[in-house]
Amino acid sequence: MIGLLGATTLLLYSAVAVLLLWKYRIGRDPGFLWLGLPLVLLPVVALPLAFWLQNGVDRLADGGQVSKFPFTLVEQGRLTLGSLLTLLNVLQHVVWGVLSLVAIVAIAPHRVRDVSG
Repeated sequence: MIGLLGATTLLLYSAVAVLLLWKYRIGRDPGFLWLGLPLVLLPVVALPLAFWLQNGVDRLADGGQVSKFPFTLVEQGRLTLGSLLTLLNVLQHVVWGVLSLVAIVAIAPHRVRDVSG
């Protein structure tokens, strides 16, 4: 099931990338390339990180030892597993929001041409 969802996600992000490149080629607006960061690159990079996180959480849940940051914070009792997952989720949203804001600011407004002559 996870493999099917991963493949569907990759297909959707590929479609978004193609559409952004198509819009860039039509208007030559670099804002569409900037939109590729939060809409395509960040989610594609986040997928392997999610699988790494799942592996660490599973190991912690089974009582195993994980010697990699940020799982060491849970082992030391500085964070609960729930607060670690929430912290990482909110951090991802902050990065996504900043990249989206930069992309939206980079999109140039369309100028209306005077066709009356």
